[in-house]
Amino acid sequence: MKKLLTLVLMAALASTAVFAEGQQEKAEGPWTPTKGVEWVVTSSAGGGSSIFTQNIVEIMKNEGIVDKNIIINYKTDGGGAVGRRGVSMMKNEAHTLLTFNSGDLQPFVQREGGDLDGLTPLAVMALDGQILLVNMDSPYKSMEDVIAALKSGERLIIGGSKSDDEAIYDAMKAEIGGDMEYLRSDSTGEALTQLLGGHVDMAIAKPAASFDLVSTGELVPMVTASASRFGEPFDAPTFTELGYDIEFQIYRGVVGPADMPAEAVAYWSDALAKVAATDTWKNEYINKFLLVDNHLDADDAKVYMQKFEDMYSK
Repeated sequence: MKKLLTLVLMAALASTAVFAEGQQEKAEGPWTPTKGVEWVVTSSAGGGSSIFTQNIVEIMKNEGIVDKNIIINYKTDGGGAVGRRGVSMMKNEAHTLLTFNSGDLQPFVQREGGDLDGLTPLAVMALDGQILLVNMDSPYKSMEDVIAALKSGERLIIGGSKSDDEAIYDAMKAEIGGDMEYLRSDSTGEALTQLLGGHVDMAIAKPAASFDLVSTGELVPMVTASASRFGEPFDAPTFTELGYDIEFQIYRGVVGPADMPAEAVAYWSDALAKVAATDTWKNEYINKFLLVDNHLDADDAKVYMQKFEDMYSK
């Protein structure tokens, strides 16, 4: 009986050792999500950031890149400040992502007291531009009409979202002058709703958010704020063509909390690189919405975003 008990104990210890060894091997393998993922977006649903995020999440799911559920959580309070600050304050968090473009970085640095040390860049996915639109029944048929109206003393209300759109408005005030007022919305989608409802005379938007409305003719492009013209249906002169030094292009990226574990950073950087390499991303997002394909991994994205932070800090 004593000999039998000894054999049982030895077998149990051997099993424990094998199990522990298996657990150690698993722990030393590549990190993968172990639960559902929260993806925070600090602009309202329907805008450019929303479309960007939805496209990535859909590709991750359909291509089997991430096998856990990803829930998009819109946190727009305080112009997105609540969402940005919430993510930046997380500790050792590997399952939370944040859509983050230059329009988010600017208020984060200039008004919210944050910087990139409070976040972990994971990828830059694309470059996006802006265009100014009017309603189809607007009295202004070209940007020359808009400029003439401003020069003659007419008052124009221009709608747009936070930060990057407002920077274009500020440049217009400085370069063109005239009686203008800015109506800030939580997202491009809201700004377009204001334009459709006749509450503003013009709206600043990205092609992704305004694509359907411009394609159907409900909204008409007046002028492009990027370095070159967009293709159809957004073909309109650039500010440079009209003699004004106004040019603005934003990056669209993804970040995590400041102290996201290194193995999680590597996982998400690789996952986003896989998304950027798919034909769906190139055809159904980049080409469809007239963006510039500009994927950067976590290390390069940090360097790239830092240049914008340095500019905004000044």
